[in-house]
Amino acid sequence: MTLHQISLFFLGVLLVVVTAMFVHSWRDKRRIRASLLPLAARFPGQVIQESVWVYPRFEGTAFDRRFDFFFTVVKAGRQHLLYTVYSLKSSIATDLLLVKSGFYKPVAAETALSEQSGAVVAGLHAGYQARSKHPEAAAALWSRGRVGEAMRPLSQFTSLQLGPDAMVIGKTYDGLSDVSPEKIGHNVEALHRLAMAMETV
Repeated sequence: MTLHQISLFFLGVLLVVVTAMFVHSWRDKRRIRASLLPLAARFPGQVIQESVWVYPRFEGTAFDRRFDFFFTVVKAGRQHLLYTVYSLKSSIATDLLLVKSGFYKPVAAETALSEQSGAVVAGLHAGYQARSKHPEAAAALWSRGRVGEAMRPLSQFTSLQLGPDAMVIGKTYDGLSDVSPEKIGHNVEALHRLAMAMETV
């Protein structure tokens, strides 16, 4: 086999791999879109997908609150992880970030993290590192209400930004089961209950 033939062979293999990846991605996005469409019957809104290159998302209203469900890619070292993200409008007295302990690699730039997300709030929730720009207010809010109890149905989520203007929670995408209307509806209801618990304390 000549050098020219070897080059053409590897080019052909590369083309097959790239085509297979595109087809798989296209089918995955199409299945996600089909799974999200029934959400509009439960929550007024619509599924939006600008092109075949992007993941579909849902924009609408749940419990008289602005509700969004979408995907985002997070770089973790050399890996690129796909996350499902829920966002629900809220009106909470303070901000609180919960990050599941042991899930993310330690951040080298601790100072930058503190500036962005606030100081660590110790002893707030077992299994999570808690941060807030108003740590005393966040700790007081947590201890007065039934916030911890309302958190339990959302234990699968690895990051939760709770307030002040919205509840934003995310987890790695584990397949089509994560975009079933039933599962999304269950999580939105749980997020709404958590929002009410934090707003009324």
